[in-house]
Amino acid sequence: MPAGSFRPAKNEGIMAYKDDLDKLRREAGIDVDHFDPTSDEPASAKSSSKYLPLSKEPTARVYPDSSSPDPSSPKAPSPRETEPFTQEEKKLTWWQKISLPFIRNSFMSVLFFVLITLVWIVISHTVLASIRHVDRRTLVLFMIKDAIFMIVLATVMYRIFLNQFANTYHLEEDFEKAQEETKKWQSIQRSMMETIPETLSYTLDRDFRYTSFNTRHKYSMLRMWHSEIHVGDCLLDHITDDKIREVIRKDLEQTLKGEYTSQITKFGDNDRTAIFWQHYYAPILDENKNIIGISCYVNNITSLKQSQNKNLFLSYHDPLTQLYNRIHCEDVFTKADREETVPFSIIVIDIQGMHQINDNYGTTTGDNLLIKVGELLTKAVKETGTVARWGSDEFIVLLPDTDHATAEALVNICKCDFSGVTVNGVPLRAHFGFATRTDMSRSIPDLLRSAERQSMQDRL
Repeated sequence: MPAGSFRPAKNEGIMAYKDDLDKLRREAGIDVDHFDPTSDEPASAKSSSKYLPLSKEPTARVYPDSSSPDPSSPKAPSPRETEPFTQEEKKLTWWQKISLPFIRNSFMSVLFFVLITLVWIVISHTVLASIRHVDRRTLVLFMIKDAIFMIVLATVMYRIFLNQFANTYHLEEDFEKAQEETKKWQSIQRSMMETIPETLSYTLDRDFRYTSFNTRHKYSMLRMWHSEIHVGDCLLDHITDDKIREVIRKDLEQTLKGEYTSQITKFGDNDRTAIFWQHYYAPILDENKNIIGISCYVNNITSLKQSQNKNLFLSYHDPLTQLYNRIHCEDVFTKADREETVPFSIIVIDIQGMHQINDNYGTTTGDNLLIKVGELLTKAVKETGTVARWGSDEFIVLLPDTDHATAEALVNICKCDFSGVTVNGVPLRAHFGFATRTDMSRSIPDLLRSAERQSMQDRL
């Protein structure tokens, strides 16, 4: 068979296998065209460094002869074409290193084997013929027979050996590729856990042992519980507060059942200095949808909680006097009707001349006068009822479970406390009216109208 007939098969086999190796290297993050096998930097560092946000400047390619590459200049051979082994291949065993060049150029390896065997056949048969005095024609026939057998055997064994070894080599490269992918995703996960602002994150196994955590969570545990955590430690062992530990345990157990849970935890008894944490728990699933752990994210929501409490306070309180407002009173009325509270008394207080006071003495004096009224009413009512600002110059006292006689006594106490009081030289004058519901046949609006009518009569 002409030698040219083997060339297409040789080129296709060599190029196909090189393409497979180059594809695996590219998927593993190795730059095949500019890979330097003499570099001491491990491949894992090259493949994973681009995922870590550590470098502030992009890496520039350096051309030693000029500031930019010359497209017309011939392409220099890559190190992979000149070096016998790449950096990864240097890690192989001695047997793999010996066999690897034959796999790279399978046709040449077989041709070399055939030539060596032919030389051996010629030499051995020549020596044997000289000893046994075999004629030349018989010697040539024996050589041809052995050469044909050798070529057939070499071809069969080559195919078997090449396939088996190539599969083994590919499995090793697949394993190395999987390791590189694992390192890459681990670096990405670490980067995500560390770069999320104002978030404490960690992961646990099914026994609530740490499998990973970020620096914020580590310092938070050290600051709050005076305990240094490590991978493999049980989270619950570091929490010394029994109540908080049981709350967290219940949330973690619910998460292991496949539920997504959230919990707000308060640390500290003082509302002004307390810290609020929002915990989010989510199950970690494997490829078979089995729960193998828990991912936890914790946010510091102290500022949000304080703003929420402030907004809630302003929703039910008057910003000037800090007393309850009309919205709170309506909620109390609804509750009294729902629970059928009797007796139920209401006191209405109307400040006289507020419009004239604001015009003549200024709004500051008027505001101070309203604040003083709220203080006097709160002091007089104490624990008996609730004082609220009903309107611009009106106050109301809500007295659940208070009869008519007690309400009248409170009105007299307030009149005595108001007598002779002045604010910035302005005397305090107020008019009182009250009413009591003794059965559910009388509605709250009717009770309010009666108290307001009595206040108007007191004015007259």
